[in-house]
Amino acid sequence: MTRTTPLALVLFLLCGPWSTFCQTKKEISADKITVPIVSVEDRQLIDFFMFEFFIPETLVTRMDIIDATGNGFGEDDLVKTYPSEAIYFPVPSDSAQQIMNSWKFKANFQIVTQDRPPEEFENIATNRAENGILGSILRGVNRNYQGKNISIRFERDTNGVTFEMWNFDRQALKYVPPPPPVPDSVLTYDLVHVIRSDTLIKADTTMYDLIYIYKMVSDTLILGEGIKVGGTGPQALGWQ
Repeated sequence: MTRTTPLALVLFLLCGPWSTFCQTKKEISADKITVPIVSVEDRQLIDFFMFEFFIPETLVTRMDIIDATGNGFGEDDLVKTYPSEAIYFPVPSDSAQQIMNSWKFKANFQIVTQDRPPEEFENIATNRAENGILGSILRGVNRNYQGKNISIRFERDTNGVTFEMWNFDRQALKYVPPPPPVPDSVLTYDLVHVIRSDTLIKADTTMYDLIYIYKMVSDTLILGEGIKVGGTGPQALGWQ
């Protein structure tokens, strides 16, 4: 006979009126952190750590030691073996701890600086392609995200591209299209004004002014006792 009572009782306890498990309907969001990882592939070093960490496996081709606590490699961290992908909690001896203390996490390229304009990283004087990549990322973030806190992960390999964002305010996201690209060739037109002044000097020369008369008026004056004098100028009137 199949007994279902224990299962029904468990469901009742989980979802009973006094249970906060079913009453709480808060949204749970997953976050992400980055931690240093050392991948050990040397055969002798793998055998050494398998013995030190009491790993009961016969075939381990790779071993990842994960700094889960973020305070350096050592106790309370994680060890993941391959190909089994099993997880172990190491308790290193003094000799093993001395080896792990010599591991220093250092990126191939890293910039830790103030939040500066992208143009400062894209300055040609730096002459570094890495700075240009950082400047392009900052330019895209500043254009489409009005918040401050944000974490980004970008990876590209032969399988494709992985891009992730977390620890950001969704209300601060707003798509802004990029500015139009700058054409490869630009035509420039220059407007040039040329002013030329010539002076002609000729000595011992008599200069005449030309007067053009566009209209002539003829008048007739009558001076007493019927004397009629006609003309068009002073000589006609007897004036000197």
